Amino acid sequence: MQGNKSNQDQGQQSQGQHGQGGGGGNFRQNEFQMNMSAHDAAPREPKKFTGRCRLFVGNVTSETSDEEFKNLFSKFGETGEMFLNGSKGFGFIRLDYRHNAEAAKAALDGSQHKGRTLRVRFSNQGSAIKIKNLSPFVSNELLEMAMQQFGDVERAVVVVDDRGRSTGEGIVEFARKPGAQQALKRINDGVFLMTSSQRPISAENLEAKDEDDGLSEKFLPRNQQYQAEREKEPRFAPPGSFEYRFGLKYREIDELEKQQIERVKQEMDQQRMKLEHEMEGAMFDFQAEQIRADLLRQQEELRRLEEMKTEKMRRRQEYDFRMDDEQRLNMMDDDRQHMMRGGRPGMDQPGGNMLRGDNQRGGGGGAPLPPPPAPPAGMGFDSPSDQNRFDSNPGNFGGNPSNFGNHPGGNMPNQGGMFGNNRNMGGMGNRNDRRRDMGGMGGPRDDYGEMKRMRRF
Repeated sequence: MQGNKSNQDQGQQSQGQHGQGGGGGNFRQNEFQMNMSAHDAAPREPKKFTGRCRLFVGNVTSETSDEEFKNLFSKFGETGEMFLNGSKGFGFIRLDYRHNAEAAKAALDGSQHKGRTLRVRFSNQGSAIKIKNLSPFVSNELLEMAMQQFGDVERAVVVVDDRGRSTGEGIVEFARKPGAQQALKRINDGVFLMTSSQRPISAENLEAKDEDDGLSEKFLPRNQQYQAEREKEPRFAPPGSFEYRFGLKYREIDELEKQQIERVKQEMDQQRMKLEHEMEGAMFDFQAEQIRADLLRQQEELRRLEEMKTEKMRRRQEYDFRMDDEQRLNMMDDDRQHMMRGGRPGMDQPGGNMLRGDNQRGGGGGAPLPPPPAPPAGMGFDSPSDQNRFDSNPGNFGGNPSNFGNHPGGNMPNQGGMFGNNRNMGGMGNRNDRRRDMGGMGGPRDDYGEMKRMRRF
């Protein structure tokens, strides 16, 4: 049993760690230990006017007033709640402390008052309950703290044997009866656990018993049944007599009752042992399931973080690509605007990607390129009329559709000469025109370059 309890304690601690979000169970356990330590360290002052200080007074005359009834007990201590019903001859009164109530009971019980013998006893407490199935490690303080949720507790005691060991039972006295009724209902309807043990406690009404004073001879009624019972004195029945035979039969029934109770007790102990072993295995399974659930939650959280990281990187790449495209488009727009103004792309821009200045090729600091020289003489454009004739006759150069300039014997096998399907050199003029139409690419430098290539032919 001790080993099972230690395993249960370890299982409960593990359950608090895994099943309730990490250190939440440990935090509550530490807080509970601190409360118990503070409860033990605090000085406990006796409570006044509790249910254990309430006295029942019987056989009171109807002529007794409330003031006279109170004065009977005021000399023993401070009096509190009081009730007197003179017509029925009884009353209740509450004193401040238990020892004062005991002194009043010892002095007034059996005394004469206005010709009657008073009967004084401690009142039956309807607000007291009995708790069963307590763990051996439940103390008075723990029991009181656990019962406070149902109502104000005046007294909580764990019943012990002659060696001071717990009997598994306790007595709880509430200040009001509704608190005791609520405790009875909730404890018996639910599963209320006092410690890490999985065995729930049970509650029942406390049967009031007076084990101190008992029944005095003077309080017995003197009726016919009393006279019949008292005809014979205490004695041993002679063996073989009528009383002896039937006395043995009564004893056999008592022995049978004891045997059946012992057999039922053994069966219940075996069932509890079996349940404890089953609970131990179920506890391990539960802990393993909790660990698996925690691992699944951690894996899910890791997957979510990886997805967030991937999504963030993808958005960053898209942003970088978009910025690169915007920068490239801006550079192309700048080059196009510069070309529209008549310049060359990349001449004045350090970031251009076509033609660079001397500072780009040679390390910077050089002057820009000078403009190209004028076309030399002998290119066929000695006079403006030659230029006009070249522009007006795209298929001829010098008026002869088959000649190239003034070169004799320059007949070409094809009408277009060396330029394929174009008509002699006139195709170059069309090409220059197309360049002029396409954004100003056909400037003076382009015409001069075309002419040099034509001169080589």
